[in-house]
Amino acid sequence: MKKFFLLILALIIFSAHVDAAKIDAYQKILESGRYTIRYDNLTPFPRVTNRDVVELYGKMGLAVQGNEYFLNRPLGGVVVSDGENRYEEVGYKDFFQCRLVKGGENFIFTRYPGKNGGVEYFGDKKGKVSANPRDYLIELLNGESFGDLHFTEMMTAIISDSQKNAAQKSYKFVTSGTLDDGLIYEDFANRDGNTVSAIRYYFDGDELKKISFASYGQEGNRVRARKCIVKILSFTDSPEQNLLRLPAGLIDTTKR
Repeated sequence: MKKFFLLILALIIFSAHVDAAKIDAYQKILESGRYTIRYDNLTPFPRVTNRDVVELYGKMGLAVQGNEYFLNRPLGGVVVSDGENRYEEVGYKDFFQCRLVKGGENFIFTRYPGKNGGVEYFGDKKGKVSANPRDYLIELLNGESFGDLHFTEMMTAIISDSQKNAAQKSYKFVTSGTLDDGLIYEDFANRDGNTVSAIRYYFDGDELKKISFASYGQEGNRVRARKCIVKILSFTDSPEQNLLRLPAGLIDTTKR
C-alpha cells in the first residue's frame, strides 16, 4: 500500500494539467443542488466500541461511524437535494438513521421494522419528532453532508474548488484509463501534510458505477490508513420529492 501512495504522490507532483472528462457531468449535477443518489458502502467501519451510541455532529449529518449497530457492517445510503430541502439516510438492512432538512429546520429520526410488520419511526419518541433549528453557520463552515464520512469525502471531492469552503479538501485530477473489464476510471488525489488520499471513479460508458477511496499517512509515530469502496446504484438530477417530507406515521411535534 505504501508503494501505491508513493506513486499517487508522484502523480500529484508531476502530472500534467489535464481536466477530467466523465466526472464533469456529475459535478454539474451536484453544484445544481438538485439530485438523488443511492449507494451501497461495501466497506464496513471497523468495530471500535461495544457501546450502542448514536452520534450526531453539529446536528448537520449522520455520524454512523460512531454507532455500534452500524460498525463492522456494509451500509446503504440515500441523499436527496432540492435547493433548500435535503434528505439523507444511512443504514443496514431495515434499520436507518435519517435526516430531513425543510427550510430552516432539521428533523432527525430512525426508521426500523415494526413488531407487527410494516415500518415504524422514532424521533424524540416513537412516532413523533420535533425539529432543531437549521444552523446555517455550521453548513457554511463544514459544507454539505452526504451521509457517512467516506461517501461525503467522495462527493465533495467532485465539487469544483470555487464552490468549496476551507474545511473541504481540494482534490487534483491525476490520470485516467480503461481497465480490462471495459470500465473507465478517473483518479484524483490530495496531499494534506503527511497524509495522501486518492479517489478513483469508475464509469461504464458515461455512467458512474463505483468509487474507491484510500488514505495513507503518518501521525506522530503511528501510521494510519483508511480505505472504502462504494457501489453507485443511481445518481440522477431528479430529486425524489416523496423523500423531502416527513413520512406517514411520523408526527411533527415542533413548537413554532
